[in-house]
Amino acid sequence: MMADQIRLGIVGTGRMASRMMQALATVPDFTVTAVASGSAARAGAFAEAFGINAHCTSAQELAAQAEVDAVYICGRTGNHVTDALAAIEAGKPVLLEKPLATNLDDATRLTDAARAGNVLLLENLWCLALPSYRRMAEGLNSQSYGKPVQLQFSFGYPVTPEGYPSLFDSRDGGALLDRGVYGVSLAVHLLGAVHQVQACAQLDESGVDLTTDLTLEHYSGATSQITVSLNALMANTAGLSCTHGFMQLGAPVVGSESFLSQQVTPEGASATGDSIHVHAPGLKDRLKSNGFLRKLKRLKDASAAQFIPHGADQYAPMLEHFRDLIRAGRTESTLAPLELSLATQDVLDQARQQIRKG
Repeated sequence: MMADQIRLGIVGTGRMASRMMQALATVPDFTVTAVASGSAARAGAFAEAFGINAHCTSAQELAAQAEVDAVYICGRTGNHVTDALAAIEAGKPVLLEKPLATNLDDATRLTDAARAGNVLLLENLWCLALPSYRRMAEGLNSQSYGKPVQLQFSFGYPVTPEGYPSLFDSRDGGALLDRGVYGVSLAVHLLGAVHQVQACAQLDESGVDLTTDLTLEHYSGATSQITVSLNALMANTAGLSCTHGFMQLGAPVVGSESFLSQQVTPEGASATGDSIHVHAPGLKDRLKSNGFLRKLKRLKDASAAQFIPHGADQYAPMLEHFRDLIRAGRTESTLAPLELSLATQDVLDQARQQIRKG
């Protein structure tokens, strides 16, 4: 049995590393004992800023430390493979930032290595751990909303190369890898495997996708429409349309604490045979003709969303899930299994190939 505190090493010193230090402060089961960066100066500065005892210049050096029980990797996507393999080879559980890799071959190398070594590898698809996302999955599994028909997912807000240089790097940046992974993983999680991908994108002069649109056809018969952007403000919602209802995650969709649902009986469901139904205007129709009453109904509908809090920090639920997996000695998550990560990476690969050809 591991000690009360899980000693965590962090690979990366960028924006996400700093943000995760804030999240880790809300999950007392973790203690950060080491940090690694390709730059000794950055590693030292990060360690000093957050009161971390040890710092080093490689994932290999960090993973080899006896004072590190598990590793969180949040460096550049292009470095995920080598950094994660170092931790896996050292037998340390790994929480790896999304996306798992830049391509399916590398993602497969990681999952194969983790499985061969019986080492926990968890992609940080943190939204799936949020209570609102879980509520949508539970609603679908309950079958009370009927059969899923279409998922619509949008996530985007404008950022600049000056503020987010890595997102605009043609090697491992772009809206699809950084933001599309949220929509694709949710689509596969809810609707199952994908058999056809259609993608189009707006590219900058270096070939980085700024806005990308995906249409996915699932083997289940459902479809997904996913739009992500680095240069435009999107609706930032996710809606799941089903044969007997609708569920929506409100803005901001990434980190949503808003859940709206509606269940219906299909019109005509009670009609039988060849009966002829003559509809005469009634009270309901007269009420609909009143503009003031329509306004009140819209206000009521807008306030019908449930607030489903994620707790002290939006990343905390996935950190707690990672903690629980480590404590239980599990080598794979049921919430975000490796097959989900691979299926998501496959869709991203196909989409990127179409964008390049286009």
